[in-house]
Amino acid sequence: MLVWVGKRNKAIGRFAGRIGLFPAVFLALCGGLLVAFAAYRFLRWITPIDPSKTAGDIDVTRIALTVVAGVGGVVALVIAYRRQRDIEQGRFVERFGAAAAQLGATDVAVRIAGVYAMAGVADESSGLRRQQCIDVLCGYLRLPYSPELGANHQSKLVLKHHRATTDGTRADDSERHLEYRHNDREVRVTIVRVIADHLRPAAEYSWSTSDFDFRTAYLEDIDFTAAQFSGTARFEGATFSGDARFGRVTFSGDARFGDATFSGGAEFGGATFSSEARFGGATFSSGTWFEGATFSGFAWFEDVTFSSGAQFGDATFSSNAWFGDVTFSGDAWFGDATFSGDAQFGDATFSGDARFGGATFSGTAWFGGVTFSGGALFGGATFSSMAWFGDANFSSDAQFGDATFSSDAWFEGTTFSGDAQFGDATFSGATKFWGATFSGITRFGGATFSGTAWFEGVTFSGDAQFGGATFSSMAWFGDANFSSNAQFGDATFSSDAWFEGTTFSGDAQFRNATFSGTTKFRNATFSGTTRFEGATFSGTAWFEGATFSGTTRFAKVDFGAEVISFADPRQWGPPAPRFDWDRDPGQKPNNVEPQDWPPAVAPPRATG
Repeated sequence: MLVWVGKRNKAIGRFAGRIGLFPAVFLALCGGLLVAFAAYRFLRWITPIDPSKTAGDIDVTRIALTVVAGVGGVVALVIAYRRQRDIEQGRFVERFGAAAAQLGATDVAVRIAGVYAMAGVADESSGLRRQQCIDVLCGYLRLPYSPELGANHQSKLVLKHHRATTDGTRADDSERHLEYRHNDREVRVTIVRVIADHLRPAAEYSWSTSDFDFRTAYLEDIDFTAAQFSGTARFEGATFSGDARFGRVTFSGDARFGDATFSGGAEFGGATFSSEARFGGATFSSGTWFEGATFSGFAWFEDVTFSSGAQFGDATFSSNAWFGDVTFSGDAWFGDATFSGDAQFGDATFSGDARFGGATFSGTAWFGGVTFSGGALFGGATFSSMAWFGDANFSSDAQFGDATFSSDAWFEGTTFSGDAQFGDATFSGATKFWGATFSGITRFGGATFSGTAWFEGVTFSGDAQFGGATFSSMAWFGDANFSSNAQFGDATFSSDAWFEGTTFSGDAQFRNATFSGTTKFRNATFSGTTRFEGATFSGTAWFEGATFSGTTRFAKVDFGAEVISFADPRQWGPPAPRFDWDRDPGQKPNNVEPQDWPPAVAPPRATG
């Protein structure tokens, strides 16, 4: 019963603190009467009254004293609570005002003392009062500040100007008095150090749950290593002079660094962003480290400029990662990074090497319109969803060896100016290289294409190596142009293979290739040495209208049982293509057309 009474009194006291004194006392009296009545009923319950006895036999005095004591105790509790609250409020206002006055002093030592005084007020406060103290400290860092004068030992600068008049004479001179805070850099460094110390796990008084507003602040050589921001951390438009250390920092709330400027190194290695991480429009002038960082919310880096190296190796992006229009002037490391959501790099510029080796893309990987001026290293990367590289420009080598494309891979209109390495890559979905340009050596040796492979209209200026590649679905090379050597030896075409209108200006190697579906070389042009020795054609093969102007060998070819047509070639040598039955035309299989051998050259096509 006493415990219940105590809790009721405390509740009444807290409520009374929010209203006026007279209403509080009135409510206290009502509460006291309620308590007294409850006590009376309790006494009646534990002490039964014999109805046969008179009222004088009942201890009326005891009940009356209980009621009076209960009511008086509640009233005293309310008054004491209000007095204590007013004392605490007055003490906070007094200490807060004194600390604020110190921060506004002209003497640097007084201002530094004011920093610690304001921190002490925050330590002994909570909730809105603590936030108020923190806002003042952060607000000081947002005040106008001249870095070149931050360590000055002066407080005033007087500039004297001569005022010119229309008649060329001089009027009275004017003076400008520029006043600034004495040795303000030390004060600002102290504020940052005090805040950082209160954000680390070992802090005696933790400020982690509060919000921090550093917008447009000028921050020099800050160190927030291992700090914990549970509230919102706002650094939009801030200028970080010198190194900015955020290694192993935990941002439980939003982390906002939009349009911030990092003049020195930016260290975010091992940092944890549990909510949104916004760096849009930020500028990193020196090295940047996000290695091993974890982004649980949206990671927004759109339009960011990395003037030096950017390290995101082993980083984890659990939600969408947005790097659209980003400029990487130095090397960019994303090796072994994990992108669980969509990864957007559209129209980004990589001036140095772009390293994505071993990276995992679970969502859509968007690299459309990206410029890779340095090496593009995606070896061993995994693309579980669509990989979009349409209209991208690879100025140097592009490395996709051993990469896995589990869904569609789009390289439509892409330009590969250096070597392109796709050896042993796995393409499970549709693969589209429509209109792509390969200027260097192109390697697809040992690659596996489970879906349709589109190379229609592709230009291969250097050697194109597809030796040992496997095409499980349709392979389209129609109107492609192989200016140098084309290597398809030991390739496997399990479905249709279309080379209609394709131009082979260099050597074309199809030795021991397997064609299981319909194969079309209609109107293809073979200008160099072409070798089909040991190839197998299980389906229909059309070489109608083809041009054979170089040495062509079909020795030991298995033409199967379907129609194999060489009718109406546009050119048949010299030298003429060589077959196993050249010396004995009677050995020619019946399914090889035309029956009259060698085929008659078709008349020239009309032009105009």
